[in-house]
Amino acid sequence: MIEDFISISTLMICTFLSTTVVGIFMLQVWLTDRRHAAAGYWCLSMWVGSLCTLLFALRPIGFPLITVGLGNALAAFGYAFMWAGFRVFDRRPLYLSVVLAGPVLWSAAYLLLPPVANDINNRVILSSVIIAAYSIWIGLDIWAGRQQERLPTRSIAAIFFLSHGTIYSLRIPMAVLAPVELGHGTAYSTWFALFSLELFAHTILAAVAMLVLIKERGEALYRQASRTDTLTGIANRGSFLEDVQAHLASGGQGTLMIFDLDRFKAINDTHGHVAGDVVLKRFSEQISSSLEDGMLFCRFGGEEFALFAPRHDIDQAADFAERLRCAVAALSISREGHEIGVSVSIGLADVATFGSDFDRLQSAADKALYAAKEAGRNCVMRWTPSVGLADVAERMRLSSNPATGISVAG
Repeated sequence: MIEDFISISTLMICTFLSTTVVGIFMLQVWLTDRRHAAAGYWCLSMWVGSLCTLLFALRPIGFPLITVGLGNALAAFGYAFMWAGFRVFDRRPLYLSVVLAGPVLWSAAYLLLPPVANDINNRVILSSVIIAAYSIWIGLDIWAGRQQERLPTRSIAAIFFLSHGTIYSLRIPMAVLAPVELGHGTAYSTWFALFSLELFAHTILAAVAMLVLIKERGEALYRQASRTDTLTGIANRGSFLEDVQAHLASGGQGTLMIFDLDRFKAINDTHGHVAGDVVLKRFSEQISSSLEDGMLFCRFGGEEFALFAPRHDIDQAADFAERLRCAVAALSISREGHEIGVSVSIGLADVATFGSDFDRLQSAADKALYAAKEAGRNCVMRWTPSVGLADVAERMRLSSNPATGISVAG
């Protein structure tokens, strides 16, 4: 019989050693970077699980109130802390009532209900309900978190916990249809030995999944930081260029807008660099709040910003840029009792006119921006290519539309 080859006590000792080691790693992760708050809960889960499995291994010695009663309560706490860790990991609400529900249910039933305390099959059923419920809930939470953060291991971990919860729940009908016998202080049955082996494998794989998810979260945060401007929180120049060039390489159309805050040096000189930083942040927030789906916005450097509108032709982009210009001009920024006026000049160039080479597109938008500055600032300018030698002498002549404030240079 398979139960003669699989020692439940030996499995418990192996689980004790593995969870203890993982708990040490989790503690090191949490102490190194407190942003990984989930690691603290998972560390607690591993160490509570270690003590639980140690008590299970000591069942042949006796003292059922400790090895059975306390052991199963700790098992429930271990899964409760694991659930709490995944809730924290995904920034979901954490409920103390849920953490305590499993351990309290087990303790009350074991201490107050003789059929539970005196019948191993009833104990198997109750512990299976608690552990399966936590496992399935964990799996559902991990799966739901894919929408906010697509870590490579997330789907695998979700399926793994859901399958474990489902498999573990099968102990319930097995305890009814094929009751186990008590041998050496623990259950003695073929199916119980197989489920114990699955539990051991699950514990190891769960520990690995948690460590990998922490690693992937750290790598994702590092990648995000490398693509983000530290002051404003929007994309930086490198990530913007990467995304726009990928769009252009696929044959996409659109319009590039280059923004430059007017007389920004004067703001720094008059109100100080802290005030200048506030202006940059408020400007970024204003533009970001107005973006449409698919638009890419970044800080190019200093007081210069760029926006790519993939579904806008030059006329649509010019109208959109004019709305942005008006919104920026209406900003009210106060610093130490002083009102800081803000305006922006915007240069536009479209893919349909200048092609999908980004350098050429940026050059055209820069020329339009320069023309907007020459026209007196606080305006929108689009750039159009010259059509003949006669136009060269008139390149910087500006033809303004007083109704919209949008000008054309070319």
